[in-house]
Amino acid sequence: MRKIRLLLVDDEEDFRTPIASILSGSGMEVVEAGSAQQMDTLLQAGGEAPDVVLLDINLPDESGLQVVCRLKKQHDCSVVMLSAYGEVEQRIEGLKQGADYYLSKPVDVRELQAVIHNLYQRKQSIPDSSIPCSCWALDATKWELMTPDEELHLLSQSEFQLLSALAATPGNPVTRKKLYEALGVNEYAPNSRGLDIQVSRLRRRFTTATYTIPLKTVHSVGYAFTEPVQVR
Repeated sequence: MRKIRLLLVDDEEDFRTPIASILSGSGMEVVEAGSAQQMDTLLQAGGEAPDVVLLDINLPDESGLQVVCRLKKQHDCSVVMLSAYGEVEQRIEGLKQGADYYLSKPVDVRELQAVIHNLYQRKQSIPDSSIPCSCWALDATKWELMTPDEELHLLSQSEFQLLSALAATPGNPVTRKKLYEALGVNEYAPNSRGLDIQVSRLRRRFTTATYTIPLKTVHSVGYAFTEPVQVR
């Protein structure tokens, strides 16, 4: 199996260098850029395109939100946005512009590695678009969920935020803390049931005689989306 090709775009060398070293040490091919212009130069130089781009939102010469839009139009790569900003509006805007995932700094390297591997594996397993899909699909631009009967359902903001967090690592549990953060709730009481209410509503809305939304409760951890899901 070939190495994952990674392009890390961040102007903070103190952050970029150790992250690149760790990811290289884990078996990835990592190329670094300190600005949007350097990134463009590297991409235009030819060679093999990156599988995943780690993109800081606050670059010195161009907003990462503009860069991700250009990247998704011109290159077949997954984009993970990195930012010191944790506001839900920033995450939503990044996803709307085409980002596949959003991590707030300082990042947990283990989580970053898991996200990269999942995005890479998902890309390798995307079926031919000409073949009808019988799985779940989440449209990050239109905030729509396609169910196994190929019906499109417009999602509310909270539904989209929750499903985006779960769909980023299908089959793997996502902690309650991460899911609350995805909903824009950074502080909550230990006995808070807000998340469980949101999941219960999703289960009621997307359960029919022919399918059931695959949201599994993982005891003492959180929830998991247990079936394949495409994020477009």
